[in-house]
Amino acid sequence: MVEKIGVYIEHKESMAPLAARILATLILQGKKGTTFDSFVCELNASKSTISTHLNTLQAKERVTYYTKPGDRKKYFILNPNELMKSIEEMIARWREEKELHNEIVAYKKEVNSQLAVDSEDYFDLDFHTMYLTYLNQASELMESLKEKLISKNNQE
Repeated sequence: MVEKIGVYIEHKESMAPLAARILATLILQGKKGTTFDSFVCELNASKSTISTHLNTLQAKERVTYYTKPGDRKKYFILNPNELMKSIEEMIARWREEKELHNEIVAYKKEVNSQLAVDSEDYFDLDFHTMYLTYLNQASELMESLKEKLISKNNQE
């Protein structure tokens, strides 16, 4: 599973393979966290390579850590704000796409208003209509998920 998630992250975010696998490991560990030594063993990488990627991920605020009283180890976890940031970026991208498609539809409607319906230059707007419906529904669902996560975090 680490490999599958890691490859996805690596390609989606143009990230170094080991950094992506560190994130994948943390996704699968949840709030429990993972120690530095566990990364070295599980990912079969050198200490210096793990350290380099952990430092980079911390600098990018993708990863943070906590400690336990009486334990000198650091337990690395995903930055709790990372999911919310990702959701907000997704909603913003969809908002931009909606604006662009609305402009395209307006342009095509204007062109269509000057053409006969049977003209070969007449624009079919079905795709844009369906895509705008999809973007609206997806945005509403993502906003709902965001609100639920905020509510849950406030309760904890």
